Amino acid sequence: MIKWIMDMALKQRVVVVSAALLLVVAGFYAFHELDIEAYPDPVQPRIEITTQPFGYSAEEVEKLVTIPLETAFGGLRNLESMRTISLFGVSDIKLYFSWDSDYYWDHAETLLRMGTATMPPNVVPAENLDNPIGEVYRFYMQSPNHDLMAEKTQADFTVYRQLKTVPGVEDVSTFGGLTKEYHVDVDPEALSHYKMTLSNLNTSLTNANINVGGNYLKVGDQSYDVRGIGFMQTLEDIENTTLTANGVTPVRVKDVADVSVGHSPRLGIVAMDKFDDIVQGVVLMRKYGNTIETLKGVEKKIGTSIRYYRRASK
Repeated sequence: MIKWIMDMALKQRVVVVSAALLLVVAGFYAFHELDIEAYPDPVQPRIEITTQPFGYSAEEVEKLVTIPLETAFGGLRNLESMRTISLFGVSDIKLYFSWDSDYYWDHAETLLRMGTATMPPNVVPAENLDNPIGEVYRFYMQSPNHDLMAEKTQADFTVYRQLKTVPGVEDVSTFGGLTKEYHVDVDPEALSHYKMTLSNLNTSLTNANINVGGNYLKVGDQSYDVRGIGFMQTLEDIENTTLTANGVTPVRVKDVADVSVGHSPRLGIVAMDKFDDIVQGVVLMRKYGNTIETLKGVEKKIGTSIRYYRRASK
C-alpha cells in the first residue's frame, strides 16, 4: 500500500505539489485567524453577585443579605455549587454552573431570582461582569502637560464611552490618576452660627442641582416652553446656592463653606517604563467573544478617536 502511494506521488508530481501548497496556504490562513485570548477564564461558567450594605457588620451582612440571597438562588437550573463570603459592608456570592449550561440563560434566571430576595432598605445586590479577567487590550493616557486629573476624566467619561460601543467589549477599567471631585469644606462655627446642619446643606445642594419644567406660556398663536435651569456648571454656581434666609438676608453656601475642585483620596499609583505616574485602561472582552474581531474594533475605535481629538485640539 505504501509503495503504491509513493509511486502515485512520484507520477502525479503536479497534484502533490499543488496539494502541499494548498495545505500551506490553508495553514497560514488558519493561523492568522486563530482566536487566542491572552487571559482566558479557566473556570466553569460562574456568576458573581456583590452587595454593599454600608455600615453593616460581617454578622449582620451574613444574616440580612447573604442568607436571603442564598435561599433565593437555591435550586437554580444547572447550579453545581455556591460559595459565599460576608465581610464588613460587603457580601459576595459566587454561583458555579455546569460546563454544558447556557451561560446567558443562567444570567437571566439569576436576575429573576435575585429580585425575589428580601433586602434591607437601600441595599441593592448587583451582578458583576460576565468575564472579569478577559483582558484583551491595554492603553494609557498621555497629555502635553501630564495633567493626571484631566487624563483620568477623559479616560472615564470619553474613552470609556467610546470603547463600550465596540462589539464584544464587556467593560473598560481605568487605574491611576486623580478622580475629580467638587469639595465643599464646611466651617462648623459658621454652620452653627446660622443654626443649620450638614443635612440641611446636603439637601439644599441636591435640590438646587436640577432643571424643572414649568409647562408653557401661550403668546398669541405661539407658545413658549417655560423651564427652570438649575444644573450647576461652575464653582460659583455651588457657592451662590441659597441655603436659607436669615431674616431678609439669604445664606449661601459660600457663607458657611469653602468650595474648590479636588480629587478623591488616592489608594495607589500606576507606573510604566519611564513614567512614574500614569492613567492606564484595560479593555475586557465579553465571555465567549471573538478576540480578533474585538481587537480590530478596539484599534479602529481608538484610531478614530485619536484623530478626532487631534482635530478638535487644533
